Amino acid sequence: MKTRIAVLLTVSACIIGYFVMAARADEREIDELRGEAASIMRRVKERHTQLSEDEVVRLRKHAHGLLEKADELAEHHERREHGERHEEAREQINHIRTAAEHLHAAGMNELAEDLERQAEQRERDVERRLLAEREGQHDERLHRHVEELSQHVRELDGRLERIEKAILELSDRAASHQPKDPFSN
Repeated sequence: MKTRIAVLLTVSACIIGYFVMAARADEREIDELRGEAASIMRRVKERHTQLSEDEVVRLRKHAHGLLEKADELAEHHERREHGERHEEAREQINHIRTAAEHLHAAGMNELAEDLERQAEQRERDVERRLLAEREGQHDERLHRHVEELSQHVRELDGRLERIEKAILELSDRAASHQPKDPFSN
């Protein structure tokens, strides 16, 4: 019997350790991806004039890809954590309901009804939190997409300005190199 309990405790400790290590590994990987993306964007900013337009676009796409991967990992990690918390809350609610059933069976109806109300309130709270988290994640993703689109618009605006300048310069050069019409006044 003691051996069996020791084995169960050891296995439980290993499983908990695995999930803790996995969570930390996820967080490190997310931080590394975001750090690498930030580093790439810094280099692009610093060397923008030295890089070709294709290189700038390629590097920015790579950085955005890294950020998307980090966001996917973060969402997965967050969903797992939320799932575990909600599962724990649901288990607690089930325990409260079981206790209420036992109290009813023991003839302690008033106490049982109090526990049933408490279980219902906790269930409503869990559902409310779950809904709020989903809405918050949606708002956060929407905000991130708006920021990315704004960045792309700024980049396109800068490119358009450079194109306009180049066209004006070419137009001025062409006008200064055109032979004058001898028949005009």
